[in-house]
Amino acid sequence: MTVEPGADRGCVLLIHGLWFRAGVWTPWLRELSDAGYDATVLGWRDRDQRPHPARAGEPDFGAVLRAARRAALAFRSPPIVIGHGVGGAVAERLLSESAAAAAISLAPPPGGRPAVPAAARLLGRRTGFALLGLRAAPVAPTFAQFRRGIATLGGDADARRLYDDYVGPAAPRPVLLPALRRRAGVRPGRGPLLLAAGGKDDLVSERSTALLHRDYRRRQPDAVTDYQVFPGLDHTLGLGTPSVTVLFYCLDWLTAQNM
Repeated sequence: MTVEPGADRGCVLLIHGLWFRAGVWTPWLRELSDAGYDATVLGWRDRDQRPHPARAGEPDFGAVLRAARRAALAFRSPPIVIGHGVGGAVAERLLSESAAAAAISLAPPPGGRPAVPAAARLLGRRTGFALLGLRAAPVAPTFAQFRRGIATLGGDADARRLYDDYVGPAAPRPVLLPALRRRAGVRPGRGPLLLAAGGKDDLVSERSTALLHRDYRRRQPDAVTDYQVFPGLDHTLGLGTPSVTVLFYCLDWLTAQNM
């Protein structure tokens, strides 16, 4: 993609997932800037980015949503919101509220009816990981759990670097369960939405994202709701790595939406 120097293509708000830190978006920031976007990261679970961390408590889904909404409303116009995991669910919600001009939801937890087969699959194949998600107190997956459920592809050295650099504790239950209960938004005239899944994702199955896509299309057939599978990628979708496969696809998709 070629962008004229100094091109202003608008603002992008990046929202990370449950156990990742805000820094996982660092490789995206330079590319988005080079493409003409003004990109900002919402670090909702990084203690050093929250005021009075000793008194702040652990954020739940509502707190994450409110923080993202405040960040989106601080822009001159609604931004493009890109989220991963729970961050994707927040991006979808902002889009349904018209607080976002467009949204890209990467490996989102399924909402509504699509959550049922996804939860059953996770309990059947990753019982320990599923039980970890029910914890109300801050907890982080062990490296072994991270390797088996999130960064399942590639070498141990790369997975270890990703884990050490970008993974930390968070309280899963108050964040995940409300995200799973969400349903596709039906606000008239909402902006375009892209849902993306990794074909090798052992945590959020391709099928559950496809069902979520179908739910959006059924409930709001006049809105743009696209779906893309990256067959060779796991739940990370390359975040925190030099891989630009997903990023470049997202940039091309935004160009197709005239954004």
